[in-house]
Amino acid sequence: MHMTNGRQRWRLPLATLALLSLLAGCQSPPKDRPLTSEVPEPPSFAAPPETCQAAAARFGLGLRANQQLLEEMRQRAGARAARTVLATDVADPAQDMMRLNVQVEPSGRVVGAYCG
Repeated sequence: MHMTNGRQRWRLPLATLALLSLLAGCQSPPKDRPLTSEVPEPPSFAAPPETCQAAAARFGLGLRANQQLLEEMRQRAGARAARTVLATDVADPAQDMMRLNVQVEPSGRVVGAYCG
């Protein structure tokens, strides 16, 4: 019966492990990695609308007006500013097409919205 030395038994697995470690360090770079010094431009975002869109604020109809609701209506409409006006008030002659006017009843319930 032939007995092998304990060191010889581990020689092949250790050599295989060393070879695999060496090959792991030599992998090629991923294909999507740029190989030039040129850097692509960052993505651009869509420009905001030039005027507010009052229809996007319709979700607030029937709700009680408060600062949080007014801000959400302004954001959804894409307006620069928002304010509440009584539904019975005459429209302000100074028009700002980036301002959302939220019409409310004296009780504070939202009954309409328009830009201007």
